[in-house]
Amino acid sequence: MIGYLDTSAFVPLIIQEPSTSACQQFWSDSDAVVTSRPTYVETAAELAHAKRLRRLTTAAHRAGLEALNTLWREMEIVEADDRLVRAAADIALTHGLRGYDAIHCASAQQLADDDLVTAAGDAGLLSAWMASGTSTYDTNQPKRHRHVR
Repeated sequence: MIGYLDTSAFVPLIIQEPSTSACQQFWSDSDAVVTSRPTYVETAAELAHAKRLRRLTTAAHRAGLEALNTLWREMEIVEADDRLVRAAADIALTHGLRGYDAIHCASAQQLADDDLVTAAGDAGLLSAWMASGTSTYDTNQPKRHRHVR
């Protein structure tokens, strides 16, 4: 299986969240893990936010950034080029997605692989992927794995 992670499925691999075990299982079950380039900045921003809220200590924040870089090297990255960004703009309009969610949707659709399963905790993004015929994994309800192909 090719596993595509949006940021909501990637961050729990670094910071303990209710969906951490589901995200870890998804990572383990995937033969290859893929995400879009903007996931890096979204994750770094989420770690910084957790530090500002004192959810992470300075040492835990530093460890989180190290984990981000370690995991990042293990993934395949979809580049957000002009073609992908324009496709994402259309997806945002069609499905009412926010910018980065639309980029994740377009990134996964670009892969067009029968073994692709997309993981997220965002209902709108999951719905858009399902509408495009992409198999999904809801990290908030891991027993609800939808194969739509």
